[in-house]
Amino acid sequence: MSERVPDGWEETNLSGLVSVDAESLKGNTNPEYKFKYIDISCVSTGEVKPPSQHILFHNAPSRAKRIVRKNDVLVATVRPNLKAFAHFDEEGEDWIASTGFAVLRNKEQADSRFIYNVMLSDDVSRQIEKLVAGSNYPAINSSDIKELSVLSPPLPEQKKIASILTSVDEVIENTQKQIDKLQDLKKATMNELLTKGIGHTEFKDSELGRIPKSWGINELGDYVKCQGGNAFPSSEFGKIGIPVVRISNIKNGLVDLSGCVHFSESEQFERFIVFEGEILLAMSGATTGKIGVYKAKSPAYLNQRVGRFRIEDKKNVDSAFLNHLVQSEIFADATLRDAIGGAQPNISSSQVESVIYAFPTLSEQKVIASILNSVDHKIDVQNAKLNQTQSLKKSLMQDLLTGKVRVQLN
Repeated sequence: MSERVPDGWEETNLSGLVSVDAESLKGNTNPEYKFKYIDISCVSTGEVKPPSQHILFHNAPSRAKRIVRKNDVLVATVRPNLKAFAHFDEEGEDWIASTGFAVLRNKEQADSRFIYNVMLSDDVSRQIEKLVAGSNYPAINSSDIKELSVLSPPLPEQKKIASILTSVDEVIENTQKQIDKLQDLKKATMNELLTKGIGHTEFKDSELGRIPKSWGINELGDYVKCQGGNAFPSSEFGKIGIPVVRISNIKNGLVDLSGCVHFSESEQFERFIVFEGEILLAMSGATTGKIGVYKAKSPAYLNQRVGRFRIEDKKNVDSAFLNHLVQSEIFADATLRDAIGGAQPNISSSQVESVIYAFPTLSEQKVIASILNSVDHKIDVQNAKLNQTQSLKKSLMQDLLTGKVRVQLN
């Protein structure tokens, strides 16, 4: 907690501002009582995806106990570092949450949305991290929640702070909705273009279904090779050297090098160097089939079980088209068909290369890629706006929730 308490504020335990788990279902609840059950999977940071169906008490999980009302704050006590915390905005009297949540209900001197933002603050996060440090099963309990130390301004100031932060949340939410719509548009457009092309009137039957007459059927390996990475010894990973792209670095269509390991530069590994613009593939584990485009300016090494696509025949395959093809559902379905089923999904380069696809002419590939690139550009613009607004929210929280910057009250 900050050493300086702003004028007019007080430092208090959270229990001074909220009641924790104020209401719970009793064991003698009517077995036919119907309610909507909120489990851990329903909540992410700032969002509740409530179930639409009711369940009966006698059919409900034993953890279905916490009574939730509008304006309560849900705080996941299991793996709290994931911050599955949300302000509950639903109407009605039939909401029950899992005992995996602490349900915070604001007292008269507190604003519920202010409390929600306090729970996401850096100071509260640090306190929670200390509570779960060293635990094999990171969790906190309701008594831990009650003892969290927080700064509390007067109620009018709480409401003003909450109003500012909520307005930023609304921008974030609306931007995310725009991104989701664009991604849905790209998905539909991609499926249409990769199966029917542009402006075709003549089609033919093929082993892949009806395709434009001018398209050819080929194995991916006829044009493109999938090269696997090297088994770099993990004992020699460090914090300096060349970044190593591992399966865990492939996320959301990109290669994320934050927190990556490094390996000493050596000429013997030159053929495993990854360059900007190359398309990588996770070839085993839970993310098997996921694609990531390497966009860093500096090179990296390709680790084992990560593949990269190399175009061998540039007269028949456009690199931008290939990028969209391997990120499509068509590729995912074809590639994972033989990989899924075991406890550890796994695909080989030969499996990837042996899958057949319908290939447009090179000129049509370029047009298809251009159309999909334009949608990607719109998504990138919205993602940049989202990141900027999220950074603004974080900065505002640090300033407003500590009293570093005081709000002006009307």
